[in-house]
Amino acid sequence: MKYLEASIATASKEDLMVKIFDAIVLFTRKSIDRMKTEPADIQGRHNLLRNAQRACAAAIDAIDFELGGELAKSNGALYQFWYRELVQANMEGDVSRAEGVLPQMEMIRNAWAEAVRRYKIEFASSEPRQDVAVV
Repeated sequence: MKYLEASIATASKEDLMVKIFDAIVLFTRKSIDRMKTEPADIQGRHNLLRNAQRACAAAIDAIDFELGGELAKSNGALYQFWYRELVQANMEGDVSRAEGVLPQMEMIRNAWAEAVRRYKIEFASSEPRQDVAVV
């Protein structure tokens, strides 16, 4: 646990966003698996979906709506939609709700990872920028 805490404490804003999306995808996948393989494990499903919901909330909280403009608003709406779908999946025990948003989650996670990779290559030799908006 110390390693995880240290990696989060020392991560850049960009790397933290990728970690947040890693968590969204990971816990959504695990909750889908749990709902399919152990449908009677309501507490297990609940715990996994709550972790995915918390990660969605962290993604929403990280958005700079002032700096990000329309893209920030659009992403915020998408992440809120995911959050609501995960809540409904949890309340109803409906695996199809989680399955329905997982492909979008994976696509956005991969886009973030690629954007961060390119950003690091482009700005590897320059000082860290303070004006980077998280959207």
